Amino acid sequence: MLSEPCMVDSVLPGECATAAPSAHVLRLGDGLRQESGSLISTSAGTIHTQANGAAWVDFSRRRNIPAAEETVLGIVVETHAEAYTVDIAAPTRATLPVLAFEGATKHNRPKLAVGSLVHARVLTSNSAKEPILTCVDKAGQAGGLGVLDGGYAFQCSTNASRKLLSHPLSLGLEALGGMTAFEIVVGMNGRVWIAAASIADAVIVANTIAGGGVVRCCGGW
Repeated sequence: MLSEPCMVDSVLPGECATAAPSAHVLRLGDGLRQESGSLISTSAGTIHTQANGAAWVDFSRRRNIPAAEETVLGIVVETHAEAYTVDIAAPTRATLPVLAFEGATKHNRPKLAVGSLVHARVLTSNSAKEPILTCVDKAGQAGGLGVLDGGYAFQCSTNASRKLLSHPLSLGLEALGGMTAFEIVVGMNGRVWIAAASIADAVIVANTIAGGGVVRCCGGW
């Protein structure tokens, strides 16, 4: 569990956001870097921490900076013999190896087309190389990752997606679920996928998430 913060919730660039724990693994997200046992904010916003070691600064933007172990929704933009090139709404495109799926072999693997939507985990990410994605968890199982067929996808801010992942009930989705059945997958890169009985139901869910604001469509049915 993260230790007590050494700054209040609101932080400015360069300020100490929270002391880094010594016995647990950190999962740093947007707006933070680790320095001399503490987490330093690189952006102005509100610090969020979770018991599993996740920590990030909450600030509004659409461009995603991927971090290892985050889950993202990506759109296949190129197909190659050994890997797919995937748009994850980041400064650079990511690479998804063709064997990075549960049970995939050289002769038995998913064949994705340009435009396919995938729910993937960021395996590696640094400023020197393009991010590497995988559609299996650390146990080698899908664990909810993989190709997302059909449904309705849209782009929101990374701020909104993190709020949805941290406090899903705050957006009224629980009440909405009592009126219409739907499935939702949220990426930390600001993309959201919804599967419902009809496109109209999916749009209602999307508008609930967006709070009435305008969202950018990523894909259709």
